[in-house]
Amino acid sequence: MPLRLSLEQATRGVEDNFRKAFAQLPAHARAEKIAEGTSPGDEPAEGGPPGGVVASVDYRIHGLSPAEYGHWFDVLSAWWTGNGFVVLADARPRGLYLWVEDGAAGFRMAAQANDAGGLFLTATSPCVWPDSGP
Repeated sequence: MPLRLSLEQATRGVEDNFRKAFAQLPAHARAEKIAEGTSPGDEPAEGGPPGGVVASVDYRIHGLSPAEYGHWFDVLSAWWTGNGFVVLADARPRGLYLWVEDGAAGFRMAAQANDAGGLFLTATSPCVWPDSGP
């Protein structure tokens, strides 16, 4: 049975997932929140009518060497898959992009690096109704 979440619970969930993933990185890594909010959802997890939203947070990670990003992607992948997440997309070795989903709750996370040396972690919730119900 799908989880029934309020927007507040979904928002807490994305921050909690981010914190757990970020904790896998070395202590000298720093996180800068670059975006947070909601966007329209396609299908509320409870299977109801349209009108749901997805909560999300985006962080840029500072303090890690781009030469070591591959290693940290391996660390994140191992942690995620060892903690109930399934891999939805993995662009390695051609690119540094990894997208996972918590199979039980429907929360998703992505790690991505760009050619300019940026490293980003994103967390999103399943689609929920803003007022906890259709």
